[in-house]
Amino acid sequence: MKNPVAFTRRRFLTNTLALATTIELQRAALALGLFENSDVCKLTPEQEVGPYYVADELLRSNIVEDRQGIPLELRIAVLDARTCKPLSNVAVDIWHCDALGLYSGDTAQNPMGPGGPPPGSQGGPPPGPPNGFDPQHPRNHPGPPEGFGPPPQNHPTDKLTFLRGIQITAPDGSVNFRTIFPGFYMGRTNHIHFKVRLDGHEANKTYVAGHTSHNGQIFFPEEIATQLMQHEPYANHKIHRTTQTEDHVFEDQNGQLQIAKLQPLQAGQFTKGLRAEIIAAADPTATPSPVGPGGGPRMPPPQS
Repeated sequence: MKNPVAFTRRRFLTNTLALATTIELQRAALALGLFENSDVCKLTPEQEVGPYYVADELLRSNIVEDRQGIPLELRIAVLDARTCKPLSNVAVDIWHCDALGLYSGDTAQNPMGPGGPPPGSQGGPPPGPPNGFDPQHPRNHPGPPEGFGPPPQNHPTDKLTFLRGIQITAPDGSVNFRTIFPGFYMGRTNHIHFKVRLDGHEANKTYVAGHTSHNGQIFFPEEIATQLMQHEPYANHKIHRTTQTEDHVFEDQNGQLQIAKLQPLQAGQFTKGLRAEIIAAADPTATPSPVGPGGGPRMPPPQS
């Protein structure tokens, strides 16, 4: 891996202060009863599920498996948007691509190249460039430092489960995952999908059924993500990185409200590992309306 990103002390302190401020807002809201006046408790905007959600993911906190990338410790705190109290004992599914833009769970999917929806997906195309995206535009054309070259080979992933998992929220409404910083693919910037479900039950190492009350996506500070993508293994992805302003989900579905707070595990050295935190305020009684393209869940492939 290349030398760590040289983030300034001022930038580090600013990022850390923002994280601390968010946590204190939550604590203050809970302690003072100023729920309706706290931004942290406003209903989190819905975002599209996309076609790569797979039902019956494993109940586990470590979802890395064999994927290479910058370590990421992710904490999601789920609040009841009606009361600002923590939502405990609800399931949080997360899933995201690896450093080179690939998802587990489907051989045919290739978000970096041409092709139709993955077999078994229900409605909507796979993630891709928004309408009007011009790959020949100078801003969208591969070039230094990303370089030219074909995307890496998409190996079969039908029976693989990397970078997918489910956790049940603790009494404070939080779940914690160990993963890697997500890569990107054509038309989508770096992001993590998540889903909040309740009233299901644990069985066979997964969380079965349950009412979905929120579908969301997690984004990251653009300046940090841009610099991280210049390091291996992300730098091996020889296509243009879609920026947040080029990403239809971020631009059209309030992605700016879902930017996680980041801090390095080692002061000032973001490529050595990151800690991310985000708060999601959901209405447990709500049924989200479909947002944007993408379909319903795909069932996992039959076991051979």
